[in-house]
Formats: sequence, C-alpha cells, structure tokens
Amino acid sequence: MVVRQTVMVCVLAVVAYLAVWWAFSDTEPTPAAPASMFLTDYSKAGEGSCVKFDGPGENDLGLTVVDCNGDRAALKVGTVLSNTNGECPRGEYKVLRDTRHNAALCLLPNAERGDCFELDTDDLQRSVVSKFDCASPRVNVQVVDVVEGSCPEEAELGVPYEETTLCLRRVR
Repeated sequence: MVVRQTVMVCVLAVVAYLAVWWAFSDTEPTPAAPASMFLTDYSKAGEGSCVKFDGPGENDLGLTVVDCNGDRAALKVGTVLSNTNGECPRGEYKVLRDTRHNAALCLLPNAERGDCFELDTDDLQRSVVSKFDCASPRVNVQVVDVVEGSCPEEAELGVPYEETTLCLRRVR
C-alpha cells in the first residue's frame, strides 16, 4: 500500500511538472510589437514597422514603435539582423546596433510621394532623419517618388534600397 501511494505521488508530480512546463513553454511565435511599444531589445522590432528614437537624439537609449501614418514616424524598419555583425541588404540604410541583445536594425526613411525630410543625403548613416511639413524651414529634400526601378527625370537623386529606390529633389 505504501509503495502504491509513493508511485501515485511520483506520477502526479511528473504530470504536474509537465503541465507547468507546457503552460509556460514558448512554442508559439512572438507576436508583433504593439503600435506604441518601447523597445530596448531591437531584435523585437518588426520588419515594416515604424520607429522613433527616445532621448535627445538618435542613440541607443531605446526607440518606440509608432504608427507609420503618424507625424513622428520618420524611420521604417527594413530588415532586422540577428547579430550586430550582420550586413544590411543593398542600400543606404541607417544601421542601429544593439550589442546587449546582439541584434541590429536596418532603417530607411518612412517615405511616400510628397513627404518632406531633413536629412543628409551624402551620409544617411550619420544623418538625423526627420520628417516635417513641407513648409518647414528645416526641410531640405522632398520625395518625388518611391519606385522599384529608375527614378523619374524630376528627381535629383535616388537613394537605393533592396527592392525600391527613394527618389528625391532638393528643397532650398
């Protein structure tokens, strides 16, 4: 009788352990970040989501995922790299590396035809990328088009990315 109770207790303990393990195991994919999630682990940013930096400038204090249609959504995640040594696809991406979580983001301007930006077209990597109303005195480029091939004639320069080219004209 004592042996039977001991076996029963062991079986119940194993079943309870397995139930707890199953309940807390991470077998489902991680859901996409909500529209206003603060991130310090850049590997959790979703491709195609828009971000804004937190802090006084573009630095590694963290960033927030924002609605791509919002005023502050100047940058979009093109690619999430699984380590800080990874290379972005072909293009003029702004790279943000997260050494604590061994991840990197390849960022590009969140741009549509007619959008206006302040950015350094000669060095996008070091440039602060800011989207403004086109009447703002800080604006120095306007998006003529976003195309898969060559830019139209009215574009003064094209900034290539893996699948698209950002066609810009200088303002002021």
